[in-house]
This record gives sequence, structure tokens and C-alpha cells, in this order.
Amino acid sequence: MFSIKKITITGLMILPMLASLSSCNSDYTEEQYAHYVGFVAPLATSGSSVGVTTVYVPFTRRAEDGTPKYGEEGLSSYELPVQVCGSTTNPNDLTVHIAKSDTLPILNVERFSTREELWYIDMSDYATYPETVFIPAGKDIQNLLINVDFRNLDLSDRYVLPLTVVEKPEYGYKRNPRKNYATAMLRILPYTDFSGPYQATNLKFYTIVDNVEDNEPGAMTEVQCYAVDENTVFFYAGTFNESSLLRKNFKVYAKFTPHSEGATRGTVTFSCDNPEMNFSTAKEATYTILEQPDPVQTYIMRRTVIVNDVDYTFTDYLSAPSSPIGYHVTGTMTMERKLNTQMPEEDQIMF
Repeated sequence: MFSIKKITITGLMILPMLASLSSCNSDYTEEQYAHYVGFVAPLATSGSSVGVTTVYVPFTRRAEDGTPKYGEEGLSSYELPVQVCGSTTNPNDLTVHIAKSDTLPILNVERFSTREELWYIDMSDYATYPETVFIPAGKDIQNLLINVDFRNLDLSDRYVLPLTVVEKPEYGYKRNPRKNYATAMLRILPYTDFSGPYQATNLKFYTIVDNVEDNEPGAMTEVQCYAVDENTVFFYAGTFNESSLLRKNFKVYAKFTPHSEGATRGTVTFSCDNPEMNFSTAKEATYTILEQPDPVQTYIMRRTVIVNDVDYTFTDYLSAPSSPIGYHVTGTMTMERKLNTQMPEEDQIMF
């Protein structure tokens, strides 16, 4: 049996613990962290876009009636969240000042060294945004509206919009001390119904030397298509890709023409504006768009674009200038998107 003395000692030990718990609970009614201001723009840590934030927006931002929201096709926008961090709600009206960041040249050298063909290019000439964002008391996030002009923008160049939160004592807020929050490096890419990564496992390439085509085909895995306009994309011929230093010299355009307005079938016309590639096609390609609900997750719509009868030849005249090599690419390529019908499509574009 416990003695009175033991019970008293035990009680004395418990009382400080209860007092400690009570004080901990009251601490959470006050701010635990500084109210820092920054962007919601997480940087990629792998892949071909390390150090930047890739976001996808429609090639043309449209109104509810389907007409171009900003008057012309090729004009779009992106809303970048500006956030006040902290464990409690922002208590003050804040006018956050936004400016162009000067860190893009540093990123280019650190990421790509002297390989200037891979350097990111400042997108500021093709984007506009207000110099300030107002965040009212009681609200932690406000979006910065960025208008983007994709017209005549050559996406074989890798454009990035560098933004930063400006801090001055008189502005009444603290800039987030972590550079990946206080600075946004936005790679804003347009998407259409026909742009994106196509699976190319059914696409083969054959080498042509002295007009003789090799019988053993090489395998391909993916063809990335970039938006030019609503119905035209471009990709890099053969196995050239975004990481290739010579990529700009091997662009192939694909124009999708439906059989009739709103049709899910049509033709694909391939073309090239570089005569040194000796580009030619052997047949007319066709495309089909299939949409069907997922058999298990019925709110998921599977949209598949299939391009059949791909058949073109070109000459690689730069990899080994003294010994140019011809290539014959033939087969089928397919792109599938899994769309959640309960969400806006834009929120799901992650290629």
C-alpha cells in the first residue's frame, strides 16, 4: 500500500507537468514564426528543369463563351500565389512589391556552366505583371496575375521569368530569407490539345548511309511536342531533344487539321523550314482522339491522341559535318492524359 508520503511526492511531481502542458497550449495563441512574405513556386530538383518552376497554361486563355479572353489567340495568363508564412493568420494589410530578379545569369552558370545553348533566356519581354500585390489583413495568400504573350515565341529557346519579392523597411513586411521562396524562376509553357509528351515506343528510326537504309531499327522512347498555335506543334527530329545543343537546327512542325469542325479525326502535315535537313515525308499522317472514362475511377477521363503513319526522312548534317547521316523515322506515337473531371484541366497539366 502507498503511504501518505509517497502519494504527496507523486502529486508534487505531476503538478509541474500539468502546468507545463497548460503553458504550451497558451503559446499557440501567439505567433511562433515571423510573418515572412514569399512565393509559392517550388523548384524542380530533378529532370531537365532543375532550379526552375515549370508551369503550364493554355496557349490561349479563353472566356466562358470560348472567345479569347485577352482579344487574340496566343495571349494567356498565370496566377502566381504570394504567401504570408506563419503559424497565425496575417494580422496586417500588406502591399508586397514585386520586381525582376537578377539571379538568372547565376543560375545559368551554376546549372550549365559554359553550355550557352542550354541557358535559360529572360522572358520579361513577353510577360507583364503589376509591381505590387495587396494582401489584406486576415488573408495569407493573394495571387499575382502574370499576362503572357506566346505569339511568335520560339520555344526551342528555354524561357524563364525571374521574379523576386522586394524588401525595404518602409514596406512593412519581411521578405522570406530563403531564396527559393523569395525568388520565383517560372518556366511558363503553353499547352494545347496536341502538345505534350508522346510515347514513341512504336516509332523506329533507321540510318541511311550512301542511300542504303539499315535493316536494324533503333528504338525511340518519347517525342516532346511544343505548342506553336492551337493546331500546330513542333518537335525535334529523330532522337534530338531539349538537351541537345544542336536542337534548333532539327525542328519539325506538325499541323493537325480535323476532317470537320469539332471532329476527333483528321490529318497531320509535317514540314520543316531548314533546307539543310533534306526533310521529306513519304505519306500523309493521320490522328485520332479517343476519350473514355477510367473503368475503376469513373471521374477520370482518359484522353488519348494517336498519330498514325508517321513516316519522314532527314539528314543529320551537324553531328559529324564531314560524314552526314540520313535517318528514316516511321511508326506511331501516342499521348495520353488522365483528366479529373472534377477539377479544372489546367490544374492537372503536369507533363
